[in-house]
Amino acid sequence: MARPLVCVLDDDVSMRRALCQALSVLDADVRGFPGASALLQDRESLERAACIVLKASLRGPDGQPVQDSLRAIGHRAFRIFVSGPCEVADAVRAMRGGALDFLVAPIEVGVLRLRVAEALTRAADAEARRRRLQQIGDALAALTPREREVLDRVAAGASNADIATGLGISSKTVEQHRARVMDKMRAGSLAELVARVTEWRLLSGS
Repeated sequence: MARPLVCVLDDDVSMRRALCQALSVLDADVRGFPGASALLQDRESLERAACIVLKASLRGPDGQPVQDSLRAIGHRAFRIFVSGPCEVADAVRAMRGGALDFLVAPIEVGVLRLRVAEALTRAADAEARRRRLQQIGDALAALTPREREVLDRVAAGASNADIATGLGISSKTVEQHRARVMDKMRAGSLAELVARVTEWRLLSGS
C-alpha cells in the first residue's frame, strides 16, 4: 500500500520548503505546491492527499478560499492552516469549514508534526471504514430480494419457523436462503452475520 501523502500549499518558496522539511520525518510522502491551481491540476497528488497544510491567505482558481474549492469537489483530506497574524474571524471561518487546526506563526515544528500525524491517523481510519463499508455493501448488493428479506428477519432475531410463516415459505427454503446469505456475506456464524449487518447500519447510517 502506498504511503500517505501530505501536500503543502504556500506561495512563499522558503516557507514551503521549510514546512516540507519539517514534515519529512513523518512516515509519509510530502509534496509542496505554490498554490491551489498546481494541486488541483495534479490528479495523482489530489487523489492521494491525506492531509493538506496550507497558507490561510491562499485563494483557489475562482478566487475563493482554497478550502471552499476543495470542499466543492468533495475532497476528503484533512486540512491544517498555517498563518501569520490574522483576524480571529479568519480562524473561526476555517474551523467551521472543517479544518483540523489553524496554526499561527511562529509555528512550533513539534506541534505541526503532531497535528499532521494526527491527521494521517484519522485519514487512515476513515479510509479503513470506507473500504469496510464498501465490502459489506457489495455483499449486500449481491443478495436477491428474498435473501435480503431473510437476512433482515434473521438480524432481527426471528427463528426459521417465524421467518417461514412471515414469508409464506417452508422452513427448508428458509434454511437454503440463510446458507446462501451466510456465504455471500462471508460470515462463519450467525453471530458474525448479525455483527456485519449491525456494522453496516452503524457505518452507513441506514
